[in-house]
Amino acid sequence: MNKSELVAEIQNNLGGSSKAEAEKALAAVLDSIKTAVKKAGKEVKLRDKDSKDAVAIQLVGFGTFSVGKRAARSGINPLTKAPLKIKASKNIKFKAGAGLKGLL
Repeated sequence: MNKSELVAEIQNNLGGSSKAEAEKALAAVLDSIKTAVKKAGKEVKLRDKDSKDAVAIQLVGFGTFSVGKRAARSGINPLTKAPLKIKASKNIKFKAGAGLKGLL
């Protein structure tokens, strides 16, 4: 499913709404998720001290978006076989909830 198909599905689920209203609703949801993930990425204090992840947004029955940390590590350049250092970074994770997993 691509974005236009998702907009059409949202339009059908909302009943008598227009395509523009469905696009606006999807954009609002995606912007809210992006804002929450960005905020969690900037947080220094993590929700769970044992976890490396900062929880950005949790949608019960659907899933959880979180920001994880990757430690700096050493690697090898595949072309030259020379060792190199890979910087620490952050990544976005999604863990499906029980309701979403149950559909499969």
